[in-house]
Amino acid sequence: MTAQSIRDIYDSVEEFASILVAAEMHASGAWELEFVENIRASFKRYGAHTNLSPLQQQHLERIAKH
Repeated sequence: MTAQSIRDIYDSVEEFASILVAAEMHASGAWELEFVENIRASFKRYGAHTNLSPLQQQHLERIAKH
């Protein structure tokens, strides 16, 4: 499956933003911290047009739920 924009994946940009904030709070270890920082940078640059692959979405949501 190919990458989709967060607008296509989530019901609202606010839903994605809350998942991103939760991931930032729960990220631990260098890899998770860098991953979430990179997603945040993309979101700041592209907003609702930020693309996530299914694997990126899975990792982000897993980190957010820790």
